[in-house]
Amino acid sequence: MVGLQSSYLNYQVVVRDLDKALSRKAAEPVVAREIARFTEGASGIQSVNDLFDDIGIYNFAVRAYGMEELVGSYALLRKVISGGTGEGGYAARLSDGRYLDLASAFLVVGEGVAPSALYVSGDGVAQRYRDGIKGAGDRALARLDEDIAAYEQAVNGSGFYSFSDLVANDTALIFSLKAYGLERLVGQIDEVRETLKGAGAKIDFQDATESWNFDQFRLKFGVSGGKVNYQDTVIAKYREAAYSVGTQLTESVDEHVSDFLTGLSGIATVDDLLKNWEVLSVGLRAYDLDRFILSDKDALAAALKGDTRAIDFRSDEERENFLAFKSAFAFDAKGNTVMASLVRDIDEAVKGYVRHTLEIDLGKEDTNVRLALNFQRRAGEITSAYDILADEGLATVVRTAFGIPSETATADIDAQARMILSRINIEDFQDPEKVEKLIARFLLMADVEEGAANAPILTLFNGGTGLADLSYDLLYAYHSGKS
Repeated sequence: MVGLQSSYLNYQVVVRDLDKALSRKAAEPVVAREIARFTEGASGIQSVNDLFDDIGIYNFAVRAYGMEELVGSYALLRKVISGGTGEGGYAARLSDGRYLDLASAFLVVGEGVAPSALYVSGDGVAQRYRDGIKGAGDRALARLDEDIAAYEQAVNGSGFYSFSDLVANDTALIFSLKAYGLERLVGQIDEVRETLKGAGAKIDFQDATESWNFDQFRLKFGVSGGKVNYQDTVIAKYREAAYSVGTQLTESVDEHVSDFLTGLSGIATVDDLLKNWEVLSVGLRAYDLDRFILSDKDALAAALKGDTRAIDFRSDEERENFLAFKSAFAFDAKGNTVMASLVRDIDEAVKGYVRHTLEIDLGKEDTNVRLALNFQRRAGEITSAYDILADEGLATVVRTAFGIPSETATADIDAQARMILSRINIEDFQDPEKVEKLIARFLLMADVEEGAANAPILTLFNGGTGLADLSYDLLYAYHSGKS
């Protein structure tokens, strides 16, 4: 593959079927063993200390992000990884953009530990909620008759005679709260019960409207004895609330998402989730599981801990949605949140490792091919001339392609940036075709400078010595016809 007539042709051989080249590299026994070990072990790396204690995982991760030459710089890379990608992090203060790439490969919070899996999946759940919120109103109407039937069964059942019976019955109390626009208070159900009993518990009302609605609810149902006779009123109000739920949720989507994301930090157990209305309702609605908002919390808790038999699913689709919800919220069998891996994306790290390993191995035979592949991979990240100058590999490609002497690397950084901008348009790095043309220019010029094996074409120009006068376009046309 490599070792043909020129760097240009060597690169073309590789890039023409890069996916197959990567697959072959991943299948090599040594590489395959390293991938298997990393894939198996990375999920157990939950702190920066864990990472540096496991030299195999550490070496793999560093190589995956193109910093194999710094693998022994433990103190430096610990500072880079521990500091994350924020403005206050150490990586942000270094000129080489690869440090930020490395820092971004890890999920570090607090004192160098990984966050919970729920915290990691939070943005995805929130976006799913946004995308599906328009259907929430339709789902509320679709289950309206079922909810009413469950309420009627609860209040008409044996032993249900008084206000205290209402307070003690989950189905009836939650239904009644929702009818009065107090669905959010389901997350404070214990406080609601204590308040209704006159125990003086403090409810955290969201605003004056919610407080007023609760007062109306309490006045309506605050009887000390006798049969509860307000079923028809409650049902009528519940119907009204169901018809308006879609509009209300759509209007409040930003507020609900904000409350959800803020509330994630307080979720350490299943019980925390079930008590947090903002997080639970958004999470369930995000997976089209609205009906479980009013379901048996004990059954929901059991299912989240692993016993999905605790819930009677109505369809295969509902079961699949619940399993996706359970995966996103990630609790163990004891009901504690599962910690995420410190490695942000294990699959992405594996891809990076294979790609960098391929580049390194090709570079042993042809350094220019390695530089070209590195440039192809990273070009889309370039947003300024300084991004190029911060990475010697990128800078070498650009200098060679445009005949900028390597000695300019010692010049004033701003002067170097102006020199580069006089020859290229930064926006071109977002166009794969233009990137490939620049790479071709680099390889052809590198071949010329090094006197590549296919340089007999140079004899057409002053016996092979007139390199400065050689036309890039002519070289490109010549090699394109040969490749």
